[in-house]
Amino acid sequence: MANPQILADNYKKILTILNNIIRNDDNSPLIDYPVLIGSRAAKWHIFSFREPNDWDLMATPLQTTLFINKVKESNATFKNIKLIYYPGGGLKLAGEYIDQYTADKKLISFDIELVSEKVDLRNMKSIFEDNSEDNMKVDNMQDDDELNFDVFEDNSKKSNAEDSEDNMKNEINRIEFERFNDVHPKMSALMILEFCHNIEDKTMLPLLANFLCIVAPLKILEALKTSQIYWPADFHKNISDLHLLRDYNKDKVSIIQPLCSPQRDELIELILETRKPGAHINLNISNDDFLENEDNLFVQKCISREDLYELVKYGDHPIYQGLRDDKSKTLIKKSLFEKLDYQTKIKCAKEEAMVIALERYLIPMISKDQENSYKLALVRICTTLTKGWFRQFAIDNYPQLSNLDRDLLSIAHNIIEKIPIKQKKPDVILHDLETQAIFESIRPYTKTISSFDKIRDYDDFYTVIKRTGINITSPINSDVSVTAIITNMHRSCYEDYLSASWTASVVILPTNDLKISSEDEDEDSDEDKDDDDSDSFDMDDVNISFKDPLKIHPYQESCSGKFSNLDTKHIFVLGIRAYWRVGMSVEEIWEPINIKVKSADFVASLLEIPDLTGDLLFKYVLDCLKPTLIDVEETPLENWVNKLKSNGTIPIEPNQHLWYYAWNYKLNRKNLNNLY
Repeated sequence: MANPQILADNYKKILTILNNIIRNDDNSPLIDYPVLIGSRAAKWHIFSFREPNDWDLMATPLQTTLFINKVKESNATFKNIKLIYYPGGGLKLAGEYIDQYTADKKLISFDIELVSEKVDLRNMKSIFEDNSEDNMKVDNMQDDDELNFDVFEDNSKKSNAEDSEDNMKNEINRIEFERFNDVHPKMSALMILEFCHNIEDKTMLPLLANFLCIVAPLKILEALKTSQIYWPADFHKNISDLHLLRDYNKDKVSIIQPLCSPQRDELIELILETRKPGAHINLNISNDDFLENEDNLFVQKCISREDLYELVKYGDHPIYQGLRDDKSKTLIKKSLFEKLDYQTKIKCAKEEAMVIALERYLIPMISKDQENSYKLALVRICTTLTKGWFRQFAIDNYPQLSNLDRDLLSIAHNIIEKIPIKQKKPDVILHDLETQAIFESIRPYTKTISSFDKIRDYDDFYTVIKRTGINITSPINSDVSVTAIITNMHRSCYEDYLSASWTASVVILPTNDLKISSEDEDEDSDEDKDDDDSDSFDMDDVNISFKDPLKIHPYQESCSGKFSNLDTKHIFVLGIRAYWRVGMSVEEIWEPINIKVKSADFVASLLEIPDLTGDLLFKYVLDCLKPTLIDVEETPLENWVNKLKSNGTIPIEPNQHLWYYAWNYKLNRKNLNNLY
């Protein structure tokens, strides 16, 4: 999968690219104003809607240039701005601007999806198409094992550092996009602009005098939100938004009144169909196969599904039994389901959710919270575990399904008592005897840090954070100790498309330095900055949405993938990003893994423990804290490590922690580069 490319992060260069696109576009205006979508548009219609974070727009290239020029003409200035190309997806302008003359200096975040009727912004022509030598360089770069985010402008700067400004302009001018053929399916964004052509509702972007945008009507916002609802990430936010957009009040909904999708215009239905994910779940399989094929969660097959249905049934028999032609298959018939009264339909869906909660969460003891397990099961029904009309029924009637009315914990407890449960075996890492001996000599001087001040996240609804740590006192000098802290953060967002990021950091430093770092409110001195990672950036350069009281977990910039203010204490930093873009089809894109490493030799030497190297100290920290990424397991990193193993770059044996494999590989590459 091709990676997103930052075509430019300077407004002048962005204008050059956009003006080149405009020359190939139709001169007649597609629509008079940009279209505001997302939570900002919903808030305009519904006062009680949640507070939006940014301004999501759909705009033509010409309107986008007018927006940029308007910012430059006003008292506002761009804090950051990037034109990003998503191969097969399109162009997006993202960034922030600020009124530099006001006291609060509030940042205005924007995200503009560019739309053209004549130019196919999904397909950029190769800028090397006339140069076979450059083409060869690009191919070689793509085959390299190094994982680097594709940044067009940065690569140009690196390869043409001594070129003149005129040559740089030539590079920008070479960016060109394909034109649409005479006959082609319309993109959903283009259909949205056409639908909003005569909409009279308008609002003005902040700080920009007379820059109006059309507010997308509720029927468009409802369709966009419906297309997002099939993704598990941010499901609870999205389902709440969806039902609010459909003008249903949970407190006033009758328990006997069925809820359903609204009647949509033909064009709205077409927009929805082009943006929502395709059906990929096969229910025409046996009950056992249904469990075997679902490997995202550890499904405990210690009791049959039929027996679980018997334990949660509302009547004499589980409702689903009367809805199947083939009793051995999971598939139930829509025609039989529709003959049920509404309350029986609700009970049928709830029975299914309770069975899933038991078999996937409570019985295997993945969770001891029955309410949360039931909600997770409902999320699975509404997203990835079912499809078609049954999934749609669950989504439409979610307010009626969300109340758990059975004691699932007691059911799970009784099953666990009667049937021995096989726990999932952890990945065993066996160290050699010499390493084990060193580890055992350190353990008496190691204390687990029991608690940390909470990282304040301004969007904590979408963020999960875990932090663990240990303190190691020198057996030689009790006044000397080092602290190791591992921070795991998972963030997800879904406005125009689902995106998710995972960052992890392993910080090892003298304990006194940690106290100084957390208490110091002043900016780093110039001397401190000399030790910073040259590929990192200052935290003041971005609108950070979380605040770490220890000031040790780096922020990863969304476009370039770079981390903030890395220095010698950041022994290992990992960043993984992914997004799922919905157009004519669903496109899943995992950006390259970004890894930064430092040697731990110096901090290890402070402990004065014989034979304790930085390598062993890092292994020891991983052995004590056993970190894993949140909600993604280790699959992206594991795939990369397995590739390195398969081509002989790193040894297969002995088995090591995945983070150690990555750290050791990158550190060795770094040391090798420093020799030349």
